[in-house]
Amino acid sequence: MYFFKLLILFSVIFFHHNTLAGKAKKAYIFYYFEGYAGEKGGLYASYSYDLHKWYSLGKQLVVPSVGEYKVFRDPCVMKRKDTFHLVWTTGISGFGYANSKNGLQWENIKFVTVADSSRGFDFANVWAPELYFEKDTFYIIWASTLKKDYVPPVEKEKWWTSTWNHRLYYVKTTDFKVFSDVKPFWDPGFNVIDAVVYKSKDLYYLFFKDERKTGKNVLYASGNSLLGPYQNIKTLTYRFTEGAIPVKKDTLFYLYYDYHHEYNGYRYITSKDMVNWSDEILPEKLEYTDILRHGSIVEVPLNELEKLKKINNLK
Repeated sequence: MYFFKLLILFSVIFFHHNTLAGKAKKAYIFYYFEGYAGEKGGLYASYSYDLHKWYSLGKQLVVPSVGEYKVFRDPCVMKRKDTFHLVWTTGISGFGYANSKNGLQWENIKFVTVADSSRGFDFANVWAPELYFEKDTFYIIWASTLKKDYVPPVEKEKWWTSTWNHRLYYVKTTDFKVFSDVKPFWDPGFNVIDAVVYKSKDLYYLFFKDERKTGKNVLYASGNSLLGPYQNIKTLTYRFTEGAIPVKKDTLFYLYYDYHHEYNGYRYITSKDMVNWSDEILPEKLEYTDILRHGSIVEVPLNELEKLKKINNLK
């Protein structure tokens, strides 16, 4: 009897999975670092047809190996033409970079230094780099605290007890070989991290985390250009949220965010007008138990996802 019920359950999951795939014209890949494995676990990926139900796609796709930290946190992936580009947190003076032709097999892994004496900035850290593309140019936006504003922990191994005062910076590149000088991106007048830009019609929206002790949640602001200025700051999510991921599907806007308190992972809210938002929704993870931590979501053609699944021998 138990075996019969189990067989029915697997049949229902398989049927539902293939029904979603049959209706979809595009799919989504969620790149993240995994809660249980932590910052030494490398790059993980899941896929979805509807931005709600997720299936595992691959584990430790990139192994931590570069940067002063030699860890892997906060991956951001962007696909332009036939190439996937990846950046992540791994150092004091820069960020990790890799690229891929299929989104699973990564190469050209390197550390990109953006903070040194020749560039005019002396950072204590480089956190959560995010990619944005406009006018044939990639912008890499991240958060840093200048060393003069940084107070290290009393006990070196307890880095989280440090005192930070982050602001947002950026560099530009067209080929990930030559980078512009570092420039300030936006300063709201308080401690912020995890900035990601989304363009909707004529407005640019900047989602970011209020890192003050009174905040610790995702906010957003709007502006008329990529480089701002951004204004009309509004609160979006509960405390202990970060790593916002804005995604558009048909007429509905999804905002995923990492509810990092006690490693709870991602939830999302939706909106049709970027003003009124739904209640919090808990996505479904089917056939796997990863805790999805600070990452990004990439839209891909359905046939491209099917090729990736075959690489990993997934049905």
